Amino acid sequence: MKNTPRAKNHALKIGFQGWFFSEQYTGIGQHSLGLAHALAKKAELVIPVPTSKLPPESKAIPRKFFHVLKPKWWLVFSPLKKWYWERVQVPTFFARQNLDAEYFPYPSPLPRTSVRPRFVTVHDLILWQDPRYKDLKTLRGKLKNYYHKLALRSLINADHIFTVSETTKKRLGIPAATVLPNAIPPLPKIITLKKYANSLVYLGGFDARKNIALLVRAHKAAQKKFPNLQIVLIGAPLHKSKFYAPLPTGNGIETTGFIPDKTVYQILASSLAFVNFSDEEGFNIPLLQAMSVGTPAIVADIPVNHEISTESALFFNPSQKDPLSDKIALLKDTKFRKEIITAELAAARRFTWERTAKIFFSALELTLKHAKK
Repeated sequence: MKNTPRAKNHALKIGFQGWFFSEQYTGIGQHSLGLAHALAKKAELVIPVPTSKLPPESKAIPRKFFHVLKPKWWLVFSPLKKWYWERVQVPTFFARQNLDAEYFPYPSPLPRTSVRPRFVTVHDLILWQDPRYKDLKTLRGKLKNYYHKLALRSLINADHIFTVSETTKKRLGIPAATVLPNAIPPLPKIITLKKYANSLVYLGGFDARKNIALLVRAHKAAQKKFPNLQIVLIGAPLHKSKFYAPLPTGNGIETTGFIPDKTVYQILASSLAFVNFSDEEGFNIPLLQAMSVGTPAIVADIPVNHEISTESALFFNPSQKDPLSDKIALLKDTKFRKEIITAELAAARRFTWERTAKIFFSALELTLKHAKK
């Protein structure tokens, strides 16, 4: 059954799958919150969420757009709850709405067909290709592996594919995909904190590809040349598993856990540099956060870091014996530091959720136009 024709000047009505709206510390969570806020300024959204416990960041989106759709209680195994919610509950819910399109902010199992266009965003290929995240020895691991295969098939069933970066688009190998870059919300008022003036700051996840242990060893090596050098690790493991190593401890290491964005930006803006040893990223939002407050970035030499920073960051090979000391020495030079900050601020200004929303609407309108022919 097809949708009821909509009035010519009626605002678009978009179904926005909202599983990650309550997980604001994840990349998909930040993507969902930021993009939905920008889209809501010009479209009507229908956002099914699995819980009413949403973060403060969601308050910028009209409450009427959210619809609590709780996972089925009788599915005891949590991965099955998520799969059923994505594969059955949300599509069934969307089918009852008079939508113009459906948006899925990450690949998830979808029905083969839909009466309206469907859009899917790919953030990275890590869970499909990185052997560090595969577990075929346990039932849970085997089910997750099968789930990711089903999620990959959603790209075949979608009407249009987005990727969050040119790097991901190239690796995905779908030329028709549209780059839908991430961004960050407007910055809060920032007060610098003197205690972090001689600190390196890491912000992000703590899973295997982030190489936190390697980062801490590099910090220890740099302390031989810069004895007062500190490192601040912002974030926390999302759950206990073999994919998350215990948080490191030692001289000059501070761990904060999850903290409000305002505090994150204060620490970043006060620090000597942002550091990131991750060997695989789809976009690297923490790098953009650091650039946006004028914090020099020292990052691993991977393609997406070059793309996001437009070569304004300092790059290194994490396998070096002491990859940080020479970069820190460069940043001690006032003139060089100012040049890096100026270049990074200019690069950061290219990313806003308003621009990303325009890209989304352009792709949506083009798809809808072709669908009518």
